[in-house]
Amino acid sequence: MQINTKLLASLIVLSILIILNTYPRIFSHWFIQIQEAVLKGGILLFLLVMIIQSIVSVIPAEAVLILGGSAFGFLLSSAMGTIGLMMGALINYAIGLKFGKPIVEKLIGRLELEKVEKFFDKHGAKIIFVFRFIPWVSFDVVSYFSGITGIPATVFMVATLIGTIPRTLFYSYLGEKIGSDIERGETSLLNYLLLATLLVIIVVIIISEKSNRGCSGEA
Repeated sequence: MQINTKLLASLIVLSILIILNTYPRIFSHWFIQIQEAVLKGGILLFLLVMIIQSIVSVIPAEAVLILGGSAFGFLLSSAMGTIGLMMGALINYAIGLKFGKPIVEKLIGRLELEKVEKFFDKHGAKIIFVFRFIPWVSFDVVSYFSGITGIPATVFMVATLIGTIPRTLFYSYLGEKIGSDIERGETSLLNYLLLATLLVIIVVIIISEKSNRGCSGEA
């Protein structure tokens, strides 16, 4: 299921790249329309979306933060993005703590849970901090498992916050730059970002496939 999600994400990024380079004016028009819709929704809706995407891993935080940065600017997007990501992570942590492994297995699947369990066994709570730095990788499974294993809430919150702040700052800044560039008809920065994103997704797919084969072999 996770592999299918990543394949879908790579197809979406590839499609955006093709449209951006084939019809740059049409893409710029669409982007500005989306930007205006985000502005109309307001900062509270942006915060709500950031919380939801932390729970529903199909929605990438990076894309939401880039839109937030282009619509609300670097500072506001960074602040609200950090709050939203923290709230979503704490909700997932509470679900893991309250309901335990059986419920989380139903939510994310046994294979994903086993992979994170191995990471935790090897690296401990450091994995909370590290996973926040990896772009376009869902953090929800780590939050669930942190609750399951009973990692202290303060440790989880501090590690998550330290890993979250650089992420929100970076993508909010990118969003502000991309938004101002597109308004001037410049799309090179967005092109580079999309190409880098596609490369990261491909690498994640390859690593996930190898990990899945390793888990299957051990089983």
